[in-house]
Amino acid sequence: MMEHVMTWIGPGLDVAAVALLAMVLWRLGRDPSAAWSERETRLQTIFDDLRALVAQSEGLARDLDDRLAGRETRLRALLMEAETLVGGTPAAAPAERPSRVEVRDAAGDRVGSTPSAPPMDPEVVAQRIESLANDGIAIEEIARRVGVAAAEVRLVIGLKAARVTRRRSAGTEGRAHV
Repeated sequence: MMEHVMTWIGPGLDVAAVALLAMVLWRLGRDPSAAWSERETRLQTIFDDLRALVAQSEGLARDLDDRLAGRETRLRALLMEAETLVGGTPAAAPAERPSRVEVRDAAGDRVGSTPSAPPMDPEVVAQRIESLANDGIAIEEIARRVGVAAAEVRLVIGLKAARVTRRRSAGTEGRAHV
């Protein structure tokens, strides 16, 4: 009895090994890098969409700030008009509103850009931010030197990184298709 079992164990193990080998080859036959590449493409699309949403929200915030400034001016004018109609002395003329939010340190010194500074060309600002970032300067320091918000510095650096990544992936895909 034991001899019959021993004669069939060898071929049975051979069949099991061939079946396992076939399963491994079948699993390797599917392209695992295709699924990974697809996930990476979806993540890149999500990151690009998020960057666009950040830029769009910053634009909307600026528009809202402009609208609020207009409403503030209108309310001040109405207040002055009401005071003159009532017969009281009109309030002092409102101070000129800065075109940018000013950031002041603990001593009250201005940290951000001056409101009277002429607006800079966005491309020049972006190039200056990229140059300072390449020199390894901290985001807050870049924002202080250039006179823009730290969020804008992060946006420019993030867009540059995305641009570099796209160029690399485009170069890799171009070589893969050749």
